[in-house]
Amino acid sequence: MLKAQERRIRLQTLKGELVDRARATALVFRLARQERDAWVGWPARIAAMMAADLGISVHRMQTVLETQVRQHLGELAEVRSEFR
Repeated sequence: MLKAQERRIRLQTLKGELVDRARATALVFRLARQERDAWVGWPARIAAMMAADLGISVHRMQTVLETQVRQHLGELAEVRSEFR
């Protein structure tokens, strides 16, 4: 029974139906870090355009955006996922 189960797992791995847990965790971590980095840089890229549309200072707009983005990212960081 154990050998049959081992063969089934090996076959599923070869077919790409199973992935290495450590590799999957590392990939998810890397993707999440890239997403976070993109959001952290977003206020600096968009603040001038939004400030011009609203008629306020660029510095004020960027400060508000950075505060809100960091708060939101902090909330997202509290979400815990269990890969089991």
